[in-house]
Amino acid sequence: MKKFFLLSILFLLLFFSVDALAITADGWASQNGGTTGGAGGTVVTVTNAADLEYYAELGTTPYIIQISGTITIGTGLLEISANKTLIGIGQNPTLVGNVGFRNRDGNIIIENLNITNPYAGSSYDGISLKQEIHNVLVTKCNIYDCGDGGFDITNESDLVTVSWCKFYFSTSPPDPAHQFMCLVGSSDKQTGDIGKLRVTYHHNWWANNVKERMPRVRYGQVHVYNNYYSNLKTGGYCVGVGCGSYIRVENNYFNTVPNPWKNYYTGETDCHSAGHIGWNTGNIFYNCTQPTWASNEYSTIFTPPYEYTLDDAADLQAMVTAYAGAGTPYPPHWLETVYGDFDKNGTVDIYDLDTFADYWLGTVCDELADADYDDDCKVNFYEFMLMAENWMLQ
Repeated sequence: MKKFFLLSILFLLLFFSVDALAITADGWASQNGGTTGGAGGTVVTVTNAADLEYYAELGTTPYIIQISGTITIGTGLLEISANKTLIGIGQNPTLVGNVGFRNRDGNIIIENLNITNPYAGSSYDGISLKQEIHNVLVTKCNIYDCGDGGFDITNESDLVTVSWCKFYFSTSPPDPAHQFMCLVGSSDKQTGDIGKLRVTYHHNWWANNVKERMPRVRYGQVHVYNNYYSNLKTGGYCVGVGCGSYIRVENNYFNTVPNPWKNYYTGETDCHSAGHIGWNTGNIFYNCTQPTWASNEYSTIFTPPYEYTLDDAADLQAMVTAYAGAGTPYPPHWLETVYGDFDKNGTVDIYDLDTFADYWLGTVCDELADADYDDDCKVNFYEFMLMAENWMLQ
C-alpha cells in the first residue's frame, strides 16, 4: 500500500512541481539568511564583456547570468553587484580578467566557470573579494594561471564558501615567483577584519604547481575540510597560520606536499596575537609529515554554526579529482547517504520526493547526475522504486 501511496504523490508532484533545481549554499555562506544569488530573477545569456558588465553591475536587481564561450574582461575589474548568479553553460565557459564585486554588496553565486587572469603583476587576481563583500558562494570553478592571487578574500569581507573548485598553474605561469592561490586577510594592520573573514573551503583540489596560500589566513575564522592537495610546487606550504587567525582543519588529504601548514606569526609589531589552528584525527598525511610546531587547538577552536558532513579523507583522492572544477557534475548524494535522501538529512521523506519530481522533469544528462542511479540519462520508475524501498526501510 505504501508504494501505491508514494506513486500517487509522485504523479501529483510531476504535475504541480515545476521549480528549477537550484544550488543551496552551505558553509559560512549559509549564514545571515543564506546566499541565493539571482534566484527568482530574469535569466539572461551573455557572450561578450559589454553584456556581462551590464547585467552583473545592474544594481540590486536579481539576475541569473549564463556565460557562454570565452569572455575577456581585460585589465579592468568586473564589479558584480548584489543578488546575482554567474553560471557557465556550454563548453568551457571562461572569464579572462579580474572578477570583482561592488563594495559592500553581497548575495552572489559564481558557478561552473573557468577563471584566469594571465598577466603578471599585483593587480591581476582571478577573483578579488574585498571591501566588505558578504554572502558569496563560489563553486565548481577552475581557477588557474593568475598573475597575483587566484582568489583573495580581504578587507572585512565575510560569510564566504568556496567548494568543489580546482586551483592550479600551468607549466608557464604568468609570474613563476608568485604561484599563490587563496589569501584571506591582506595585512596584519587590518584589525577591522577581526570578527569577519569567515570562510569555508570544502572539497576543493589544490593541484599542479600551486606553491602557497591554500589558504593563508589572517584574523578570519576559516573552516578547511575535505580538501585534496596534490602535485604542488616544491618549497611552499598549504595552510598559512597568520596573525590572529582561527583555522579548523578536518579530514583533508595532503598527498606528498611540502608543508601541510606553516607558521606565519613571528611576533610582528603590527600583529596582536598568534594564529590558532586545530585539526582532527581524520586528516591523511601521505608521503609528508604532519607539522609539530603548532599546538593542536581542536578542542577549543571555533565550532561552525552550520551543519556539515565529513567524508572520509581516504575517499577524497577519487571523489575530489572526479568532481572538482568546472564542467563536472556534483557527486551523487548516495555517496554520503542512501539513494533518495537528496537533502542528506538521514531521512528519505516528502521533501526529497519533491526534489525527485524536479529531476524527473529534467532532460539534460549532466543535470540529472544526482538522481540518475543507473546512469542511463533518465530518472524513471527504476530510480523511483529504489527511493520507495529506502523510504519503506525507515
